[in-house]
Amino acid sequence: MIYKYHVVLIKEQVIIKDLYYQRDEKPSDEEFKKLANQYGADEVILNTIDDDVLESIIKEQIDINNI
Repeated sequence: MIYKYHVVLIKEQVIIKDLYYQRDEKPSDEEFKKLANQYGADEVILNTIDDDVLESIIKEQIDINNI
């Protein structure tokens, strides 16, 4: 199974949870907030596998305080 999205939950600079989502399952802002609250994360990072030939990864810091 190929995943498009990788969500990393971080607490006190330690990865506490990795989650993987398929192309049609991109997490919403509500999902990010729910996960942050559920695991007590102070950072949420969304990594997206780009569709280009090089399959690069796009890293996006999610501001959980403003969603």
